[in-house]
Amino acid sequence: MEVTFINVGYGDAILVQSDGFSLLLDCGSAMAGEFEHFPFRIPAAEYIKQAGLSKIDLLILSHIHEDHAGGMEAVLDQFSVGEIRLPYDPALFLQSRMPSANAAAPPSVHLFAAALNTTMRILKSAKYQGIPVEVMNAGERLSLPSGIVLDVLAPSNDVRKGFENLLIEAFSASDATEVLIALDRTANDSSLLLKLSTESTGLLLAADHCPDKWAPEIFSALENVNVLKLPHHGQKDSVCEEIYCNIPLTHVITTASSDRRYHSANPEVYNTLLRLNPKLNLLFTDEREYLPYFKNPDGARAIKLVIDSRGVHTEFIR
Repeated sequence: MEVTFINVGYGDAILVQSDGFSLLLDCGSAMAGEFEHFPFRIPAAEYIKQAGLSKIDLLILSHIHEDHAGGMEAVLDQFSVGEIRLPYDPALFLQSRMPSANAAAPPSVHLFAAALNTTMRILKSAKYQGIPVEVMNAGERLSLPSGIVLDVLAPSNDVRKGFENLLIEAFSASDATEVLIALDRTANDSSLLLKLSTESTGLLLAADHCPDKWAPEIFSALENVNVLKLPHHGQKDSVCEEIYCNIPLTHVITTASSDRRYHSANPEVYNTLLRLNPKLNLLFTDEREYLPYFKNPDGARAIKLVIDSRGVHTEFIR
């Protein structure tokens, strides 16, 4: 199994490949400013094109935020997609009008509204193209090629239903600003928490689902997790010492931009992680030098983890 973390700046775009099968989890941002003047950052669709892929068998949206959903429209436009999965009922998005926030709303709310509108366009386009779209439910297990197993650990049904109720309210409101504020504030809690497992390795893809929201029944599923895509781009809420001290981590990947905006890639997080395991391998998609945690002076368009019976091997794609 090869898992590639594409350097989309501040955002997630994770490509999983095995025996000709391809899974893409999130697609980073569609904002031009995220890539201009940053030679190693690359839009998800462009990286996939350069990698020589023509089809994405399974396209997954972890949750509705611009840095995860924004680039998905370009992927759907440029590649054949076999199936789409997301943590919400896709029917909610098909017959609804696009909500917007008033001019006085915070910028983050306008970004959320843009991501919501992008999601609506994606799902309507998928229906037009005949692409199956399904909700991912906690407790669900998918069997992928080469014996790889994908487990859906979160969000819970109650969290999903609460978020969907807010969506319904936003779609029907004459002024959706207040509901969009609530949706933006709670979107991370509705994010998918996924675990990929091989015979030898467990990989936790946490999107923006932070550990203080993980239900106790999730903990037993973490006992063989060696690789963690750190939630929420390494902000302070991405780490929980009581949970991580019981996980046999060897590699932690952070998908934050090198300007560390929003206090992402926070040094307190890595100091805690290294206190728990001084030999932990810390990786950053957009950093070239972040001492004492990481150094990659040549830069990279992506970090690829090759996972096999021998363990986890790191490659920097330049």
